[in-house]
Amino acid sequence: MQTARVEINKLGYQPIIINLKKGIPARITFVRSTDETCATEVVFPDFGIRRDLPLNQAVAVSITPNKAGEFTFTCGMYMQRGKLIVR
Repeated sequence: MQTARVEINKLGYQPIIINLKKGIPARITFVRSTDETCATEVVFPDFGIRRDLPLNQAVAVSITPNKAGEFTFTCGMYMQRGKLIVR
């Protein structure tokens, strides 16, 4: 299992890039630490995933990246962006 942790603060997603290995399940934990952001949810359009991000609560998103490439994750308004790089 691959794991990553992303904090959402007033600057956006930290880190903004997550590197994953193809074919290995991954759990990405998101924690929103501020109300000074539009990132109150996270969306993975290529994986059909949308999760609410309550303030100061860890939210785990599980995916298995079955193909290599670059995949975007965004806030619900598509203003804040991050990237999964799968190799």
